[in-house]
Amino acid sequence: MVAIHSQTDSSREIEVLAEVSLLLTQFDMNRVLGKVIRLLANAVGAAQAHLALHPNYDLDWRHIFRTDNLNPDMIFSARVGGLESGLAGLAACERRALLVQNAETDERRAHFESELQTGSALCIPFICNQDMMGVLTLLHPDAGHFTPAHQRLMLIGVNQAAVAIHNARMENQVVAQRRQVESLLHAIKSIVLVLDKRGRVLLMNSVAEHFLNAAEVKTPVPLSDLVGTNRAFEQVLSVLDNPPLDEKTWMFKARSDADKKDFEVLIAVWENPMQDSSGYVVVMHDVTTLTDLDRFKNEMLKMASHDLRSPLALISGYCDLIELDLPETMSNAQRYINTIRRTTERMDNMLNDLLRVEQIHSSPLELHRRIEINEMLQTVIEDARPAADRKKHQLRSEIQAETMLDGIMGDPVTLREAMENFISNAIKYTPDGGQIVVCAGVEENRFLFSVRDNGIGIGKEHMPRLFNSFYRAKQPGTEHIEGTGIGLSLVKTIVEWHKGNVWVESEEGKGSTFGFWLPK
Repeated sequence: MVAIHSQTDSSREIEVLAEVSLLLTQFDMNRVLGKVIRLLANAVGAAQAHLALHPNYDLDWRHIFRTDNLNPDMIFSARVGGLESGLAGLAACERRALLVQNAETDERRAHFESELQTGSALCIPFICNQDMMGVLTLLHPDAGHFTPAHQRLMLIGVNQAAVAIHNARMENQVVAQRRQVESLLHAIKSIVLVLDKRGRVLLMNSVAEHFLNAAEVKTPVPLSDLVGTNRAFEQVLSVLDNPPLDEKTWMFKARSDADKKDFEVLIAVWENPMQDSSGYVVVMHDVTTLTDLDRFKNEMLKMASHDLRSPLALISGYCDLIELDLPETMSNAQRYINTIRRTTERMDNMLNDLLRVEQIHSSPLELHRRIEINEMLQTVIEDARPAADRKKHQLRSEIQAETMLDGIMGDPVTLREAMENFISNAIKYTPDGGQIVVCAGVEENRFLFSVRDNGIGIGKEHMPRLFNSFYRAKQPGTEHIEGTGIGLSLVKTIVEWHKGNVWVESEEGKGSTFGFWLPK
């Protein structure tokens, strides 16, 4: 081994510590550790230096020292692990520096006898924020070579270096995470923009760059400068200019006339309390294909409804004319005419329901009228009583009048329709003599409406699809019950337009409870 001559005078110690301090401003972990080992080993005249690394700090040390034009085989060796035994293991366990002035007589000889037969050693752990990074062991063949002064110098230098190593590692992690985020952003097929609270673009993915023709633009840059007159960003800029104080996310639809594209837009707030910074994430998902299909479906629905009404009217009219010409004794013919009439009425009702759903979907409700809930509930229940009486049902109400809201904002026609649909379904699917309970009240500042019955109930396999258009649960007891499968879908549409939600609870053979809630 080639010895390293020591300079231990105070001026040299200060010079060494000053050089180590400069490393705190660097984030290249390789150079930080390489220079620290070289400076400190030279300063105390160590003949050999060994570093036992914690597995979390796995670095290629031979590469480091080749980069620094040093021959690692002459003065230095390093390996991951080695903190479980030996002198380095003892220093790691006690988490403090160890000075061995004479290896032959030291009382701790049992811990390091196999690695150090004669001479002296100095063992210093790298610790930062209670994080054990590794242990540096300096060796010399002469007993008494290392002194308490050397130990103090090494402690100061290694402690400063540990902070530099920690900072470098944190910086590397931040850079790696930033690259991961950027890779994730570029993998998303939607437009993604990350803005600060002033509306300046900090990050954007490749889809956004292409859409805004901003591949060469240097960030940060105001979003308004990038979008120009593109109408797809009008509402985005409006939210950024005047964000509601009580909201953290916004969802809406937008259209770019220049590109003929439709988007579903989500804006969410991001915050970094550590740096007292915040901003917005804007995600714009291209739904042009879905929107075009929806428009096509709506047009076809309107055409089909219009074209079907004329033949249905003719069928119904001719049924009336045939009925007038029938002799009173032709009971079979009369029965056939009644069947045709019921069928045409059913088809007409289906068309009305389809057009109603389409009307609600395509024409946003002007939810600005105050509704007197108590009055509406009484009317709905009284209107349903004749149908319940025909099946000998016990129809009653449980209305929490004392806790009802003075009134909620909404469309009274469609909300009444939703209530009537739940009650009529309960009457339809409850056998004669059953019980139906209409419940209404306020819970957690929400209006709750539900209809409970002890009818045939619904199997678990049908529950997820009950509110889908045209879906009807096929099970014993429903064979002769007429329906189109649109009513529950209509209720769901009405309630969601009022910013509420529908729900159902049911057990086959015991009954069901259908309900919805509306916000204040």
